[in-house]
Amino acid sequence: MNYFLIFILILVSACQENMGSKPVGLIEEGKMSLVLEEVLLIESHYQSKYGVPGVYKESLDKSLESVFKKRGVSKKNFVDSYAYYASKPEIFKALNTQIMDRLSRQVP
Repeated sequence: MNYFLIFILILVSACQENMGSKPVGLIEEGKMSLVLEEVLLIESHYQSKYGVPGVYKESLDKSLESVFKKRGVSKKNFVDSYAYYASKPEIFKALNTQIMDRLSRQVP
């Protein structure tokens, strides 16, 4: 498991009591699904190519920043939105289902 995912999990658990209301700058569900898909694909690529998180952390961070820039979100918005959606199991499941549906349509 890489550092970014560990960071997200810690953030989610630390912030769960505050996640009753939507955070400022919450990324809407459709856009969040697209951003999260790209983040997961990039993380998966780096992990399978390099294995050890310390080796690719800097490159991963740069790649993620380019995704955030392309999608018009900040890292803070993404992290806050991820924590919010992760605290809402039904919504989070729907986001992941959307991602899986899109990816399954891409496989020949």
